[in-house]
Amino acid sequence: MAKDKNPLDGVVRFISTEGFQEDLQALLVKHVTPALEATGTDVATLPSRLDPQIYAMLVTCVVEDLMTREDADGRNVTDAYLKRHGWKQSGLVKRQLQALRHSSARLYEVTAIKPGIGLTLRDLLKPEAPEQEVLASGLAGVLPVGCPVGVRVLHVDGESTLSGGILPFEEGMSEEATEAVRNAAGADENLAPHITAFWLRKTLEEQASEKAAQEETSEY
Repeated sequence: MAKDKNPLDGVVRFISTEGFQEDLQALLVKHVTPALEATGTDVATLPSRLDPQIYAMLVTCVVEDLMTREDADGRNVTDAYLKRHGWKQSGLVKRQLQALRHSSARLYEVTAIKPGIGLTLRDLLKPEAPEQEVLASGLAGVLPVGCPVGVRVLHVDGESTLSGGILPFEEGMSEEATEAVRNAAGADENLAPHITAFWLRKTLEEQASEKAAQEETSEY
């Protein structure tokens, strides 16, 4: 059997076959419900409302959130997966999954770019924290300076990289995003659902604005 190109592929299959599917669905609802209620969107229509790649990114963020949580019985999907299938994974993949298991979703702002290498990020909700340089060659030419982004920074083998679930916002939205996530999270230290909810609300609002503009143009 060919190895998975993405370490999360095996975890996703494990979730669907080992009793974690209901946990994933419940967490997906938690992530998206505030945005759906704010925009009057039916959860059943969400996959068709979003571009497939964008919806897949949303689901990736939810999977990563689940990988950090424990259920009522103390089970964690990452721990269970590594216990069952860790022997098939390389040492690097196991370290990556362990880093993800203990990671936190944060709201960052891009403060500098090294083309072809990576980004420098500052934590918008912890301005006193030192900025972090991360390896992200693919994003270094995509995300501009001043762009807020919801993501997890993973520290593996002395290097800092980004998780697969990346939620970028429009350039210049740092203040609005920070206030929205801080207010929604309150005392909740897990920011993942609140970052996703704000990102999805802005995405659906932008989609509705574009549709209204197209309809208005077609009338003339």
